[in-house]
Amino acid sequence: MRRAAVLLLALLSLLVAGAPAAAGAAEDGWRADRVLVVGVPGLVWDDVDPDRTPALWELADTSPVGTVSVRAARSTTCLLDGWATLGAGNRARFPAPDELLPMVPLPTVPLPGETPGAEGEPGAVPPEGPTPAGPPASPELSHCGLQERLAQVGLADPLSAVRAVAEDGATARFGAEPGALGAAVGCATVVGRAAALAVAAPGVGLTREDGLPADGAALAALLEPCPLTLVSLDGLVDAGVPAPEGSETGTDPGSREAALTAIDAQVAQLRAAVAALPGETLLLVQGISEVNDGRPQLHVGIASGPGFTDAGWLSSASTGRAPFTQLIDVAPTVLRALGLEQPASVNGQPLTVSEGRPGTAGAVAELDRANTAAVTHHRSTGTFFLGLVVVQAAVVVLGILVLGLTGGARVRPSRARWRPVLRLAALAAAALPVATYLAGLVPWERAGSPRWALAGSLLLAVAVVVAVAVLGPWSRWAGRRRRLGPPLAVLAVTVATLVGDVLTGSPLELDGLLGYDAIVAGRFTGYGNLSSGLLSSAALVGTAVVATLAGRRAARGRDDGGRRARRVTGAVVLGAGLVTVAVVGAPGLGRDFGGVLAVLPGFLLLAMLLTGVRVTVVRLAAVLAAGVVAVGALAFLDWLRPAAERSHLGRFVEQLLTGEAWTVVSRKASANLGILFGSALAWMLPVALVAAVWLVRRHRPRGPGLLRGGGSGLRPADAAVLRAGLVAAALSLALGAAVNDSGVALPATAAALLVPLLVDLATTARRGRAEPPGGAQGEGDDRVTVGSRGSTWNS
Repeated sequence: MRRAAVLLLALLSLLVAGAPAAAGAAEDGWRADRVLVVGVPGLVWDDVDPDRTPALWELADTSPVGTVSVRAARSTTCLLDGWATLGAGNRARFPAPDELLPMVPLPTVPLPGETPGAEGEPGAVPPEGPTPAGPPASPELSHCGLQERLAQVGLADPLSAVRAVAEDGATARFGAEPGALGAAVGCATVVGRAAALAVAAPGVGLTREDGLPADGAALAALLEPCPLTLVSLDGLVDAGVPAPEGSETGTDPGSREAALTAIDAQVAQLRAAVAALPGETLLLVQGISEVNDGRPQLHVGIASGPGFTDAGWLSSASTGRAPFTQLIDVAPTVLRALGLEQPASVNGQPLTVSEGRPGTAGAVAELDRANTAAVTHHRSTGTFFLGLVVVQAAVVVLGILVLGLTGGARVRPSRARWRPVLRLAALAAAALPVATYLAGLVPWERAGSPRWALAGSLLLAVAVVVAVAVLGPWSRWAGRRRRLGPPLAVLAVTVATLVGDVLTGSPLELDGLLGYDAIVAGRFTGYGNLSSGLLSSAALVGTAVVATLAGRRAARGRDDGGRRARRVTGAVVLGAGLVTVAVVGAPGLGRDFGGVLAVLPGFLLLAMLLTGVRVTVVRLAAVLAAGVVAVGALAFLDWLRPAAERSHLGRFVEQLLTGEAWTVVSRKASANLGILFGSALAWMLPVALVAAVWLVRRHRPRGPGLLRGGGSGLRPADAAVLRAGLVAAALSLALGAAVNDSGVALPATAAALLVPLLVDLATTARRGRAEPPGGAQGEGDDRVTVGSRGSTWNS
């Protein structure tokens, strides 16, 4: 326990040394007299062209640009979802008609431009009771079509629509308050009915128009009275009926061209009106949602005005990565520009600008490729997860067929020739997880068929990892008989890839098949939950071997060899744990809140197991408490940073202080249940259970298990080292599944690495007995010996 305290103190010292300064005063360089938000549903960077959309191209040429994730509280963000999310500064959604929630009423009060009655006055609270039903669904209103129809014929009473959004269960799980932007500003002008969902709130003065005035002076007069104006340019919504299957945008290509021309003319009209206004105006052009039956994509983001005067990349603390922003970042950007306080329910962060942007043509091409990569990843993960489970199951079944069900039975000659095939299959299966990251080294998103290019890159990466494992000097297949060489090589490649990636800004994590994409918008930088679990399991098992090796070498030729071996072994484990925890949890690196809670206890338990410290309930509780303290320190230090720069760790501390933290906890619990019953990765757990029963349990009276009781060919003490690493990894993965919103997907991903490596070890076992002290017959003198309290591990 003394060593555990040393590890914790060292970790805290490292974090305190890099602690950021407290937040300073807000800069005035972002301040504006008014803000104009132009929302264009369905607009993607592939639409922006100097000939087709010259006004948008000119605006992008002189302004910071980025790609926007419009993710709301449902997987596909439709028109009303997008505007509700923008106004809440948090993920929200408009309820579907089959969810037994109030619908937006048909026009029962005067339309915009007419004198409203008492119940239609801006800020009036709608009466309680049943809300009239909206237009009935029809077959042509697929996907987002129904919300678009509601926006056209309904929304005469936006307060009723906002109330419906607030009562939606998914909106509540995110802690969103619809209309928070309007409530903070107090006065707003909206053009287009759907935009009213962003600002409608009791007490807010609303000026509503269905369309833009044709006269420039009238338009300028419309923008001037209120500090905030929202304009919804819905030309792509009306671009035509949904296109045939395979359309990326969900609209007919011909009518889309005409719609883009009209939208560009409206943008030019708005820019001219802004130029005629006195004072400073911040112009934000944002993609708002998908249209018709279009699939989820990334959308256009442009900012022009105070703080956004030079060409650059847009970003925010909510993403931590240029050129990515989120729709939820618009509201805090507006509030910062107007000098208003950000409500606690707003989860986005103000937009910022970073350098390094190429010319406009290069920037637009890069943003379009980012969309291609995100869309490809988004549409491929489900298939990949299913394929991953199938591959792992096939390796286990092949292992049972080749090696038999019991460890004592000798393999039949007819099956023995399949052992090399089984070993290659096991190593290839174990290489699959890390290959998903290494595939990112190939620019597959530039290919004409990016999904096929991604698949080819993945197979190429698997082949490279297997070649490294079986052809290196650590492999018996290179003329040596080092059984543990190939499995350890796969573990080393996995750890090196994940650590190297996060140290260089996580380029391989983004759009990696086990990583994340900007469409889902769960994370944009650092470690995702699956990567954190993969790293912890590989690091724990690999550290068990390396630490034992270091202890054995340190004890050679010394009278107190056993004591020194334990000291060195413990020091190596705690040192590796310190580095791993810092990499996983540091705000500038892994940024994984739950990862620290899972990784640190795993390393402390591993140190206890390898040094002979008795594991008791009290000590195990202390180990878990150490993880909580470390996470608390990380989160507190991140909270000390300016609010616009905090990661989700610091924002969680703020949510604790404001009472919003329970929404995060409950949402994670709900996500865990959803993955347990809805993700293909959940099927990896039964596969791992079958493998564990086959590989670990004793088979009486016929013989020992393949990986225990001598069935693995390892000495008992050396087999105990392997078990210690697996037990520590199991604790870390169990904690990770409990505290992260990936649930069982986290241990399932780690099992995809560890299970085939154990099958590989079983494949090379000398059946029925442990190796004799002198090694097996024919063993060379180039063995690597790994010490575990005085024993040797023939690897």
